[in-house]
Amino acid sequence: MKRNTKNGPAALQLYEPTGEIGYSIETVVSLTQTPRHQIAVYCRHGLIAPVNEPEREGWRFDHETIRVLRRIGTLRTNYALNLDGLCAVAELLKELEALRAEVRFLRRF
Repeated sequence: MKRNTKNGPAALQLYEPTGEIGYSIETVVSLTQTPRHQIAVYCRHGLIAPVNEPEREGWRFDHETIRVLRRIGTLRTNYALNLDGLCAVAELLKELEALRAEVRFLRRF
């Protein structure tokens, strides 16, 4: 999130989480500039997941969700990917990470 200052360009505003588990959906919306409805759509399609049961405790997300939503925003902006394209890229990234982990494991021998 950017903050306007009188003396110069906008500065990055750091977020200090409270003692609560995860980020509220309002905080995620603010940090990623992703609308609430879009976050729900991404959850429904398995691109992100809340860290708790939203029906009982409200929507809460971890720092990984922030990272993924920022990556999704970049992919949508730079490559004009639709939801199907985002899901395909997400699956490929999971496979890539699994292969990298396997290579790291095999290099130890």
